[in-house]
Amino acid sequence: MISNYCLIYVIFLISYILFYIFQWPVYAGDTDLWYHLNGGRYIFEHKAIPRDSSFFSFIEPPREWVNYYWLFQVLVYKIYTFSGYYGLVFLRALVFIVLILVMYLILNRNFKNTPTIYSAITFSLFVLFLIPRFHLIRPHMFTYLFIALFIYILELKPKYTIFLPIVSILWVNLHGIVYPVMILIIIAYLVEFFLNKIKEKKHIEKKELLFLMPLIVCIGSVFLTPHLTDLTWVPFIPTEFASLYILEIAKIKIEELSSFQIIKMTMPFGTIFNIIFFASCIAVIIKIFNRKGKNISHLILFVAAIILLSRANRFRYEYALFSLPILKDFIQLFEKYTIKERVLKPLFAILVALFIVSSFLTVKETFAHMPEKYPFSHKNLPEGICTFLNKIEGHGKVFNHPNHGGYLQWMLYPKYKIFMDMEIPFLFLNEDMFTANNAFTTATGLNYIISRYRPQFIIAPSGNSQFKALIEKYPDYRIVFFDETGILYVDKKSFPFVAKEYELKEIDPYNLHRIDIDKIITEKKDVNGISEVLKIHSIYPDCILTNQILALIYNKRQEFEQSIKYAEKIMQSYPELHIGYKLKGDALQGLQKFDEALICYENALKKTINKNEIYREIANTYMKKEAYKKAYKVYKLITDPFTEKDYKFFYDVCMAAMLSGNVKDVKILFNYAYSLVPQEDKKWQEKYLNLAENLNLKK
Repeated sequence: MISNYCLIYVIFLISYILFYIFQWPVYAGDTDLWYHLNGGRYIFEHKAIPRDSSFFSFIEPPREWVNYYWLFQVLVYKIYTFSGYYGLVFLRALVFIVLILVMYLILNRNFKNTPTIYSAITFSLFVLFLIPRFHLIRPHMFTYLFIALFIYILELKPKYTIFLPIVSILWVNLHGIVYPVMILIIIAYLVEFFLNKIKEKKHIEKKELLFLMPLIVCIGSVFLTPHLTDLTWVPFIPTEFASLYILEIAKIKIEELSSFQIIKMTMPFGTIFNIIFFASCIAVIIKIFNRKGKNISHLILFVAAIILLSRANRFRYEYALFSLPILKDFIQLFEKYTIKERVLKPLFAILVALFIVSSFLTVKETFAHMPEKYPFSHKNLPEGICTFLNKIEGHGKVFNHPNHGGYLQWMLYPKYKIFMDMEIPFLFLNEDMFTANNAFTTATGLNYIISRYRPQFIIAPSGNSQFKALIEKYPDYRIVFFDETGILYVDKKSFPFVAKEYELKEIDPYNLHRIDIDKIITEKKDVNGISEVLKIHSIYPDCILTNQILALIYNKRQEFEQSIKYAEKIMQSYPELHIGYKLKGDALQGLQKFDEALICYENALKKTINKNEIYREIANTYMKKEAYKKAYKVYKLITDPFTEKDYKFFYDVCMAAMLSGNVKDVKILFNYAYSLVPQEDKKWQEKYLNLAENLNLKK
């Protein structure tokens, strides 16, 4: 009976996860997917695998490399051309489904066996642990699938070993850099096979060759790629310096393994891994001291997992999958010597129940910040700059920061070549990353790039005001465009017509947050600033910044219908952001459509961390509706009289308290508020004195 309940739990958990997985869009956690798409496009167009960086990068000399994921690039590009981002979302979900089913089989042997409490908990921990790794579509997802397939077949279905060479050939071409992982698995089971033969003093039987020969072919499959022997040295390229700026290849710290947290009944990623880590360590200790059923392959896999884990953060996943066999043994042993399912004690039952609740809450939290535009969200991508560059009659070199290199090369090829992407250190060098960073932060670094390459375009990361001062020493470079991620400069000597038509003279993209909307409206000399914003918006209508500026301008002008148009554009392009809903609510307030405004503000509340700004507008709306009690209730929620220093806001709170009939509260609040009003601010001194008179207060 308990096993049936466990099966129901597992089915519900998987279904709940898949509900989110199929809704999770392609987004810019990084831009690796797009350099894979560009690589796949190049392979299809040229019927050849690129051997260096020259097809998309202007770095000299071109960086030579081994494209160890060429087949993945072909696969994702072909899927994209056939079904767009929908197909890529489906590919990710499909690989994830197959992987978790194989893991389930490893822990439970087959689908006929219903899971026990312990196997169900172990399975759910593994699934929860792997979810974040499937947020992005990258070749490692096939590596995890193939690890599980190899272990499942070698552990439980050795008669199917004959099919492993097919899997290995796919593996080394989809994600060849991890071929040592495959070889470690094979070695573990070959060592066990030969040790058993020696122990039993038996010769190899003919039928056992069907087990051995495919494994030998699998090892040889490392050479069955277009790179032949060149792939063999790639996994051993040093990553020590790259680990300083790429988190996933940084070394794992010992203190990270000792962190266990439960936050609002959810298990953070690190906690889940640490549970798996310590459970596997305990399982190994028990395995060593248990005289029965010593599988040397499991111990070898564990040692291999420790070695991999010591190399980089990213090998946490390989470690977890390598530990599946030893944990499977541990579960079987644990069930014999611990509480029997039929006599579960109340405390144990409560702990299991809490874990089940926590697992579902963890899934929800993992997907809590899901981008809402489906199937592709261009948030945090240089979409606007790419649109502009493809619109103009331009070509040549675009100097960029590597973080967006993958998307830039995908969108700009073949008209433009970029500097580099994040294929470090296997394509580009650590020195290239240093050069790129230096150019955006130091005068000597920028001078090196301009004097050596003289790029026609430069994309400066947005918010890097330091670069503004650096580039001023090169007056030929003029700002012509911007989006949320960067600011685009053109060399006016290379493209004078672009500089003439698009140069931004009135607005400063580095200080858009400081734009004085009132000044733009009242002073005619800033009309060109509005024209520049409108020109950018006409080229890239999805730009958050221009839509926000225009919505604010029209709201100030009391042209509320126009303001709503730009607010709704933000809501359409970035539905996960609060700002579009907030701006629309402001405009609806102006139209005196208070109920509709409140709906917009409620939606904005769900999408922002800083809720006080939205609560203020909600209270203000209630005041205009003359719903004073509701307004004061909201004000009380966000007002701390001991820390609040805004006497203008305090006045609104006092008015809400007075009009809602909370005279006692307003008298107390008034004393706090009035003490904050500067003596020189006569206008507000008078307003407070009038309020005091209405309340019969003496000051």
